Amino acid sequence: MSSLYDELAEKLRKDPRLTKRGGARFDLGLLLFNARDSLRALWDAADIEVTKAKSEGRPPSELLEAAVEKLRPIFGERSKP
Repeated sequence: MSSLYDELAEKLRKDPRLTKRGGARFDLGLLLFNARDSLRALWDAADIEVTKAKSEGRPPSELLEAAVEKLRPIFGERSKP
């Protein structure tokens, strides 16, 4: 069983043209835009869990920590210039 995200990502993989109007790229952008608050909440929960595990002296889930670090440039705090 695949999710809506999986279906759109597969369509985009098959046809990644930037110049194509509409299509999977637009739909995926709209899907993620509409889920932006939930994605932010998920990021916050994951970051808190990784930080909590480290502060308690236990290793965080490797998969969760890897995902958090990949998304840190987007959701993490920005350094001031």
